[in-house]
Amino acid sequence: MRPATLADARKKGLVPGVSSILQMEARPQLTKWFIEQALMSALTLPRLAGETDDDFIGRAREDSKEQARKAAARGTAIHAAIQGAFEGKPIAAEDLPYVEPVRAWLLQRYGLDGWTAESSFASPMGYGGKADLIHTGIPVVADIKAKDFGPEKEGKDLAWPEHAMQLAAYREGFGLPGADCINIFVSTRIPGLIRVREWDEPEIYENWKAFYCLLTLWTIRKKFDPSFTP
Repeated sequence: MRPATLADARKKGLVPGVSSILQMEARPQLTKWFIEQALMSALTLPRLAGETDDDFIGRAREDSKEQARKAAARGTAIHAAIQGAFEGKPIAAEDLPYVEPVRAWLLQRYGLDGWTAESSFASPMGYGGKADLIHTGIPVVADIKAKDFGPEKEGKDLAWPEHAMQLAAYREGFGLPGADCINIFVSTRIPGLIRVREWDEPEIYENWKAFYCLLTLWTIRKKFDPSFTP
């Protein structure tokens, strides 16, 4: 197994994922976070005797990447625990503080029956994706993000247009017009703390148009149109 390439896509009729499409637009907040991690590594790493500037820069770069990997691994573990809960898997005791607030919020807002975790699709428009949670009966499309934040943050502080574009693309891809689109942010810093961003219909419509523009740009830059007839 290996990551699929553009050559594979041309040969086998594969479609790009939503995340690949979203990368066609700059993400200033993510870029800012990477810069801050690099600066922190440069400030905190001790210089080695006789170390050149180039060697130190390389070591600081690797250290900042390691911090990013650790943050990603923590977020992935929390995400997997929440996913497992909706798939009926047992929840480890250390994961309960992250899982239960999400389930409690969804129970109060929508009820816990009828959710499907990690559903995937391939849209004839030429893109695909896998949603964290969907409910086709209500309907709802929910995406879960594990992030480092404290109680001073609200849902609107943590959500960005790329999040709305992702949800809009999923909603369209699953054929769920009018579905509620929500982001659930789970704090990796404070167990039990979550924040929710519920996007309204004008926001989702606006960001669907933006996503479609990025999809068009992707096909132009890659010189490949992955749309198909079902």
